Amino acid sequence: MDHHLAIALSLTASVSFAFFSIVARKALGATTPYVGAVIGLAIGIPILGGLSLVYSDWSGLTYEAALWFFVGGIFAPGFSRLLLFMGYRTIGVGRTMPLVTITPFLATLVAIAWLGEHPNLAVWIAIFFVTGGCLFLTVKPEGDSDWRRIHMIYPFLHAFMMAFVNTSRRYGLLLYGDFIIGALIANAVSLPTLLLLAPALPKAERFRMDMRGLVWFTVAGFINMVAYIAFFAAFQYGEVFIVMPLSYTAPLFSLLLARVWLREEEKLTWQKWAGSALLFIGTAIIALASA
Repeated sequence: MDHHLAIALSLTASVSFAFFSIVARKALGATTPYVGAVIGLAIGIPILGGLSLVYSDWSGLTYEAALWFFVGGIFAPGFSRLLLFMGYRTIGVGRTMPLVTITPFLATLVAIAWLGEHPNLAVWIAIFFVTGGCLFLTVKPEGDSDWRRIHMIYPFLHAFMMAFVNTSRRYGLLLYGDFIIGALIANAVSLPTLLLLAPALPKAERFRMDMRGLVWFTVAGFINMVAYIAFFAAFQYGEVFIVMPLSYTAPLFSLLLARVWLREEEKLTWQKWAGSALLFIGTAIIALASA
């Protein structure tokens, strides 16, 4: 294991995810979350396929490792990304991104039970910060009437799903350490899974696109691919309880970018800032104590 490389890759993923969330939020004014998720996967598969032909050794792939990459791909990135985009649309980037940062804590619990990882006491101290941050984010301040609490289900479902998926990725990479092949299998499985979900969505949430939305989501797709590759690769070099907290520091970067680019679309209340700060402290404690 190389913890320094894992930390560098995790932070790269975090900053990239923040840029992605802002660009995706812009695109959602012209299209649907479903279209965005499909475009992102369609962009990623040929890129990962090309990288695998140049850098990977397919002969070493085992059936067990492929199975875990396959299982993870059913849920992420396709279905989980759809939940993320639905969160962006219904409650905004500034609230969705902080809420999904409960994922590192959930993933740590899964990794302890499944992989036998041994985080120290700091992980449990961080629980209080994570919980406090979530409580702040559920407060609906006066005048903030553009969102409903029921829509918080999207980022929460995303968090639970990603806790399982990312632990399964780490397990698959312990069996076969090639993150490019792992990411390619996950993407290749996610795209048809997402396409099969289309009939279950309301017609208004399916395919609807104009040129502006296509351009924005194409840009978002490339940014997300950088983030996704860095995130997946980090699991090859570090434990879940190191990678997850650092990768999920994206909310603060998202809020800073939203402050600049989404002034008319995102109302950045003190509750959002306080909640994000507490979540950041919680994840930072885990990262600093574990590195």
